[in-house]
Amino acid sequence: QSDDDVLLINVVIEQMICDTDPELGGAVQLMGLLRTLIDPENMLATTNKTEKSEFLNFFYNHCMHVLTAPLLTNTSEDKCEKDNYQTAQLLALILELLTFCVEHHTYHIKNYIMNKDLLRRVLVLMNSKHTFLALCALRFMRRIIGLKDEFYNRYITKGNLFEPVINALLDNGTRYNLLNSAVIELFEFIRV
Repeated sequence: QSDDDVLLINVVIEQMICDTDPELGGAVQLMGLLRTLIDPENMLATTNKTEKSEFLNFFYNHCMHVLTAPLLTNTSEDKCEKDNYQTAQLLALILELLTFCVEHHTYHIKNYIMNKDLLRRVLVLMNSKHTFLALCALRFMRRIIGLKDEFYNRYITKGNLFEPVINALLDNGTRYNLLNSAVIELFEFIRV
C-alpha cells in the first residue's frame, strides 16, 4: 500500500497512541507486540539476509514517524506541551520502544536520531514534573552513550546535549533520589 495510514503496523501504533485507559493497559500490550515485531532476533534467519534490513528500512520509512509523532508534537517548543499523567505514560512507552531500537537497530535508528535531532527533543522531557518520564529520557541517552559510537558522541557534544541533564541535576537540588543517582551513574560511566 502506498498510503502509510492503512498499514497494519501504523494501525497498531495509532491504537497504542489513542488508548483511552488512564493506565494505558491496551497500549502496554500493543507496545509489547510492536517490540516483538521489530526485534531483529525474532526475524527468521533465511538464506536471504537482506529481509531484516528491508523490513527495518520499511519500518523506518513508513512507520517511525507515526510512533514518534506524539513525542515530537509534545516537545516542539523546547518544553513539555502537555505534562499530564496519561501523556507522560504514553511518552514513556514510546521512549521505551525507542531505547529498544537504539540497542537493536544500529544504523537505522542512528540515521533517524541524527536527521530528526531526536535526542534533543527527548531531553526536553527531563523538565517533566513526572520523574519516571525524565528517567526514561535519561535512559534513552544512557543507551546511546553506552554504545561508545563516535557519531553519537560528536552529535551530543556539538549539540551541547549534556546541558538538559545538568540542568535537571541542578533543579533536583539536594534530593538524593533515583534521578540524582541515574545522572551520577551516567557521568561515572563516561569518566571510567
